[in-house]
Amino acid sequence: MGTKAIIGIVIGVVVVLAVILGIILTIRLNKRRDRVLDEGEHTHGWLVQANNDLFEKGDMDLPALIIISPDAETNDDEAFMTELTEDIMTLKGQDPEDVDDDGEAKVAKLMADEAYIEGRRDKLPKSFTDGKTIYLVHFYVFRDHLPGKRLGPNPKIPCAIIWDDPESLVCTRPVSKKKKKKRRKEDDDDE
Repeated sequence: MGTKAIIGIVIGVVVVLAVILGIILTIRLNKRRDRVLDEGEHTHGWLVQANNDLFEKGDMDLPALIIISPDAETNDDEAFMTELTEDIMTLKGQDPEDVDDDGEAKVAKLMADEAYIEGRRDKLPKSFTDGKTIYLVHFYVFRDHLPGKRLGPNPKIPCAIIWDDPESLVCTRPVSKKKKKKRRKEDDDDE
């Protein structure tokens, strides 16, 4: 057997192993997603940052950043949460050492780290959140849960979270569709 044949076999084996690994990872991710959808609180978060690809129709699921509060009144305060997301984004790219306010410096440091870590939830400084409990959360976007399989202009994102398991996946949840009222068979009979 020649060198080219051996290289071809090795490449083929690597490709097959990569496909198998991809399938295993997808199955594990789907199990974690199903768990959070079954056991978690169905609420919403406020989009801080996402890959630009998520705003275009596509099939690839990707991570993003949201803010979310366990306090329903705070989490439902659209004006406050939207303004807070904007304040967070103004700190993106700033050197934390150049920021005078300690709370803002901590947020700038959080925004400097763009690595996705499943389940990561950083409590924002109360000095930054007007004393409210709010988390900056690493969030996984499943496109099948979104209308048109993409993020829209609304920063309010339906999500599921298990508050008492800080390592669990936080992700989108399917948007419930209004069910059409079913007509009874008798309603169809005019006779």
